[in-house]
Amino acid sequence: MCTSNIKECMSLPSLQLNQKAKSKQARFRIRVQVQIHRLNGVNKYTQAREMELKNWKLYMQNMCIMKENERLRNKATLLHQENLALLSVLLLEKKKFQL
Repeated sequence: MCTSNIKECMSLPSLQLNQKAKSKQARFRIRVQVQIHRLNGVNKYTQAREMELKNWKLYMQNMCIMKENERLRNKATLLHQENLALLSVLLLEKKKFQL
C-alpha cells in the first residue's frame, strides 16, 4: 500500500481514464465558451441591425415632418401676403368713404 503519492498508487489505466475525462470536460467547457461568445456576437449584430433600422425609421419620420413644416411655412407666408393685400384694399376703401 502506498501512502506517499497518490499518482504513484494509481495504476496506469485509471490515471489515463482520469486524464481523458478531464480533457473532455475542458474541451466541452471551451466549446460552450466559444458558443457563448458566438451568441454574444450574434446578439450584438442583431442589436446593431435593430438600432440601425430604428435610426432609419426615425430619420424618415424626421424628413416627413420637415417637409410638412416647409409646406406649412410656405402656406403661412402666402396667407400673410394675402392678408396684407386685403388690409391695404380695406384701408383704400376706408379713405374713399372718408372723403
